[in-house]
Amino acid sequence: MNDTDTSGDGGAYARVPAPDQDTIYLDAASNRRPQSLYLRNAGIAFLLIGSAALLQMAVVYESFQPQLFVIPALVALVIAFLLARVSLLKAQVQRENARFRAVADVGQEFTYFCSRDGHYEYASPSSVQLTGYRPDEFYAKPELMSELIHPQDRERWQQHLANLGTNRQSDNIDLRLIHKDGHTVWFQHICGPVHDAAGRLIGIRATNIDITERKQFEARIERMAYYDPLTDLPNRRALNGEIEQLMRKYPAAENRFAVLFLDLDRFKHINDSYGHELGDQLLVKLADRLRRCCENRATISRFGGDELVVLVPDVDSPKTAVDYAAHLLDSIERPFILEDKELYISGGVGVTLYPYDGQDAATLIRNADAAMYRAKQSRHTRIALYSEELIDNIAAFVSTENRIRRGLKENEFIAHYQPQVDMHSGRIVGAEALARWQSHDRGLISPAEFIPVAEETGLIDQLGRSILSQACSQILEWQRAGIRLPLSVNISGRQFAVPGFVDQIQGIIGESGINPAQLELEITEQVFLEDMDEATDKLWQLRDLGVSIAIDDFGIGYSSLSYLKRLPFNTLKIDRAFTRDICEDARDVAILRAILSLSRDLRLNTIIEGVETEAQKKLLLRLGCDRAQGFLFHKPLPAAELTSLLKS
Repeated sequence: MNDTDTSGDGGAYARVPAPDQDTIYLDAASNRRPQSLYLRNAGIAFLLIGSAALLQMAVVYESFQPQLFVIPALVALVIAFLLARVSLLKAQVQRENARFRAVADVGQEFTYFCSRDGHYEYASPSSVQLTGYRPDEFYAKPELMSELIHPQDRERWQQHLANLGTNRQSDNIDLRLIHKDGHTVWFQHICGPVHDAAGRLIGIRATNIDITERKQFEARIERMAYYDPLTDLPNRRALNGEIEQLMRKYPAAENRFAVLFLDLDRFKHINDSYGHELGDQLLVKLADRLRRCCENRATISRFGGDELVVLVPDVDSPKTAVDYAAHLLDSIERPFILEDKELYISGGVGVTLYPYDGQDAATLIRNADAAMYRAKQSRHTRIALYSEELIDNIAAFVSTENRIRRGLKENEFIAHYQPQVDMHSGRIVGAEALARWQSHDRGLISPAEFIPVAEETGLIDQLGRSILSQACSQILEWQRAGIRLPLSVNISGRQFAVPGFVDQIQGIIGESGINPAQLELEITEQVFLEDMDEATDKLWQLRDLGVSIAIDDFGIGYSSLSYLKRLPFNTLKIDRAFTRDICEDARDVAILRAILSLSRDLRLNTIIEGVETEAQKKLLLRLGCDRAQGFLFHKPLPAAELTSLLKS
């Protein structure tokens, strides 16, 4: 900018740059006192009219006549007043104009005044920062602002101008314009109509503020609300919006789309083994691979930790959806290379179809999740379609889980005891503590209804500790009554895997004050499948506490028999699967004979489960089996009934 900038209104102001800011100097002429203006103009008027009067007297009358000065003097006073008034008003206009420009010209906002015919009567210098165009370019080209508006916003711009002319009300809108160098600028347009004294529209005043940074920040915030920050995939909120948009697009029954709910297998193992940072890298790689796989065909979103949902439009049949799900699984099962490690993942997919499996986003996703759960439970398929029967099962599962939680709080789970007998004498030599649910509203509930749910939800740990505590208290009660009867208690695989399990057992034994030798813990072979070394260490710690250890359901597991040599077992409990058909199937007899021989050679106690008939008892005695439990001898009994039986 030049050191001195004289405006077009007669030198009203000059701008002189200071070292650190622009300073505005108003012209002294615009600040003259009204008295000096009146005196100056009166003198000029008297001088002109007096000269004219003297000339008239000299030429016309050829003599000096004082009375001829009265009328000129009055005229001079009137003219002097009018001239002074005009000069004063002009000075005021110049001063106000200078003050306005002093403020508007240095403002960061682009301000302009546009006449009704579209010509710019004022444009502030900040037009260059916002648009790239100088004020003189606006003066030379009417409607320049309209031409700069972004094509996608021009319809709103035209509507805005029409509203100004019709409603004559101020407006405030956010728009985009194309800068002179080609980039897009967001600006806030604050404008209103200008009217004359008669109320006629004469122009438009406007202030335009660059809000590009604010819009970019808002866009980042909005993206955070709708996109997963790790994978940059649409999140659950965006997923619901996508489904609702597809439902509006496909209102007719003959148009369908599919919701695929994908859950990864063993992803937790990767986090536990290599750390969450590598797990996050794997998710990012997986997201990139699935984007390429779904490109131009489907939309993928991250629903949760290792859960993904894929929307597939234009699905003509369930088979099409299943084939697409298989395509996705084939894609993710290819190896991932991360930090020189080759990682493999797999997953299960549940499929729902709109409009048959749900009429809203929540229902479609929930049903797809239920179908996925069934797929992961199945050993025969990785993909499952939704069915109403499935959701009924899921609802029953959730209901049972909630009732179990309530039952644990209200102490509805109690221990029943099934005696173990010497088959030669019929004498009771031990008992097994079994969980029973005495519900306040449903009575006695079968273990088959609640044990699988407790296992799946992890509630089996709390349930198992409750039954173990009751069993230890019962041992102590019998000891005080002079009854010495060993009790065995089932320990589930999940309960055994809980950190601090051995400390829990030690604490329960210590609180009850029983002799640990009276307690036997029944462990299934499942506990050895995950970590043999950790299981071995725990079992030896339990033996050091003084309790006995039994292998439950022996013969139906998957472990090597070598653990019988390595682990500190006292008892083998042979599963009822070998008892059921023993009188009809010679192969069961051969297996039992081998197990009993192995047990004797290893000096282990043996108990066979599920004895229900005399024929089974006689055959087992011939094979050399002495101890058994089953309905032939006793059903599980409440503690009071078993106590009466023992006393009698």
